[in-house]
Amino acid sequence: MESGDLVIHNHPSGVLQPSQADLSVASHLGTLGIGFWIVDNLVNQCYAVCEPLHRPEGVALPLTEIGFHLSEGGTFQQHLRNFETRDSQVELAKLFARGFNEGSLVAAEAGTGVGKSFAYLVPALLWASRNKERVVVSTATINLQQQLFEKDIPLVQKALGTQVKVVLVKGRRNYLCPSRLADEIRDLASDSTVSATELNALADWNVTTRTGDISELGFVPEDSLWSRVCSDSDVCSGLRCLQGDGCFHARARKEASGAGLLVANHHLLFADLALRMNGFGIEATAVLPPFQRIVFDEAHHIEKSATSYFSSTFNRMFLVKQLGRLYRKRKGRAGGLILTLQGLGTEQIDFGRFPALIGSVLDLHAAWSVEALAVLEGQVSLRIAGEAGDRVMDLLLPGLQVLQHPLNQLSELCLQLSEAWDDEPEIPSESREVRTIGRRLEGLSQLVDRCKSFSRDQQNVYWLERVRDNLGSAQVDLTISPLSISPLMVKAVFDPYESVMFTSATLTVKGDFQFWFSRVGLDLVDRDRKISGVFPSPFDYASRVLLACPSDFPMPEHPEYQARLEAYLPPLLMAAKGSALVLFTSYESMRNAWHKTQPALAAAGIAVYRQGEAERTALLERFKTEISSVLFATDSFWEGVDSPGDTLRLVVLCRLPFRVPSEPVLAARMELLQSQGLDPFLNFSLPEAVTKFKQGFGRLMRHTEDSGCVVVLDTRLLRKSYGQVFLASIPETARSWETSAELLDSLPVFLAST
Repeated sequence: MESGDLVIHNHPSGVLQPSQADLSVASHLGTLGIGFWIVDNLVNQCYAVCEPLHRPEGVALPLTEIGFHLSEGGTFQQHLRNFETRDSQVELAKLFARGFNEGSLVAAEAGTGVGKSFAYLVPALLWASRNKERVVVSTATINLQQQLFEKDIPLVQKALGTQVKVVLVKGRRNYLCPSRLADEIRDLASDSTVSATELNALADWNVTTRTGDISELGFVPEDSLWSRVCSDSDVCSGLRCLQGDGCFHARARKEASGAGLLVANHHLLFADLALRMNGFGIEATAVLPPFQRIVFDEAHHIEKSATSYFSSTFNRMFLVKQLGRLYRKRKGRAGGLILTLQGLGTEQIDFGRFPALIGSVLDLHAAWSVEALAVLEGQVSLRIAGEAGDRVMDLLLPGLQVLQHPLNQLSELCLQLSEAWDDEPEIPSESREVRTIGRRLEGLSQLVDRCKSFSRDQQNVYWLERVRDNLGSAQVDLTISPLSISPLMVKAVFDPYESVMFTSATLTVKGDFQFWFSRVGLDLVDRDRKISGVFPSPFDYASRVLLACPSDFPMPEHPEYQARLEAYLPPLLMAAKGSALVLFTSYESMRNAWHKTQPALAAAGIAVYRQGEAERTALLERFKTEISSVLFATDSFWEGVDSPGDTLRLVVLCRLPFRVPSEPVLAARMELLQSQGLDPFLNFSLPEAVTKFKQGFGRLMRHTEDSGCVVVLDTRLLRKSYGQVFLASIPETARSWETSAELLDSLPVFLAST
């Protein structure tokens, strides 16, 4: 239900005086803006306990005013030094303002340099200010979150003169949990795997920090330690926590409740949307306080983020975490929730059953993991489908069912233990946490039940993945992922919310949104509610960028391709004097090429960095600091690399970024298209690769004065008919299809001229 709705309650007796229970319900509904009336049988009489709160009509944003702020002589030029007006930015801001005014679903592709952040922040902040209605801006990356919060939003507020409260919302794992920290300190003597120095430093910081946010910590703790002391929904007792106001995560949520603009990330937002879709309602506080308007930046990540969040996984680390909260034994010393509750006293529960059941669950899961690893036969992942899937499930399901028996017993025992305290005048927080763990174990059991009927499930993909636990041991995750996020997006996003806006530099293929619409469910929405626009980059690509593809290079499937690549990269990178980003689609190809290339470039005085040798942020900082350096990278570096000026003059795309069709969820989605009579390559693989290609291409030109060359070492761009789709999806540039030897001569000339 929403604010403005009404609950009507019948009193058959005709006595309409509200009971204490009626008043309690009315009070709860009233905080959500929902009314509560009591009526008699014939509905002749009515007692209005609580009236519904009718939301006032929104104050529309004048498009001329939106345009003025960003136009020549407007408020941005008056208040912000060096602000450049861009017609495309003005029109983009007007499109977003229409989305707010008309309650529309907006899709906007904005090329590099348009300034999309300012374009959506202007109407978002004005709407929040004038309508007192909360707006959520969601991004895919921490970098953009920080940039919006620390740089862009203060500048926009200064230009507009608004004073909207803005809060940067982070996942709870960013916050220290004082309760878990206390547990670790208590167990320190019996656990030699924890660094006493780091733990004591965290204890000192806990006393002085105001936020408990890891970003404010003066050192980077070991991940294995931080994962044991951070706030974690899996082990959080919520409002029952004895920390009360000392909970840093609770403080952060309270801070967010007073904000007019929330800056979140896709994963956090989908966590919130999932809770609302499953019963919280849109006017309650779930992960985030209630809101009605959403802006998705970096919207090309939506399908990936939603798929990840709406997947269910049987994961050993999750299981160990839950069971460890119940009972753990380190070097002969026992601890956990059940021992605390046992000490408080209750004769209804056999506490001795817990350790035995926990041991049984862990042992049986370890045995099942061995079976699953054998099924994988060295593969990283395996889809469970078809006749082969039946055979895989025949092998794995018996072990899961055997595991399910003690898992159910343990879940029931947790619930019994919690219920034993229900009639007590004071219910310990540990009792409620045990109940939560029991429900989570029940959820794992339900996942096993779903596996029993997997062959009849046409809506989901079942698959196995080899992973490593905290100790580096190989384990297997069993995951169930949605085959399509479209119905989930309609139910969780498009139907409940009045305005939803999506923007990115890469949403179209050849200027058409159809592929992206089909992936996120916008093709299922009424046409009248959708508005879209493409806003090209204002940068001068035609004279400042050269796109080259050596016409004599072997095709990627040729057996000599990797050797030719490794031989060609050193002279190519030296011709550009370094300052290059080399992007691969395979980690193995990248590693081999780096080993072959690095000595020659080092001898020429060019530093060569490789993804994986340092943390991403530190690696990018080194790359930007050393002007002539070269960075070899794969998947995640195709976007998010912002290295302006002379630090990046050459981008090498080793292959067109087609994904491996054997990935379980990808393979299932391609099969679905085929079953619908559609070509999976033309309707999925190609447009997805074009989107990724546009991201890689976009690394070169980040500012007006940037220039350089993009070299594609994949002649499918020239020899295959679909190469034209890639070329038609990027800005017009100077082009060179000369030979590899000729390019080594012409590249320095072009770079010198720009």
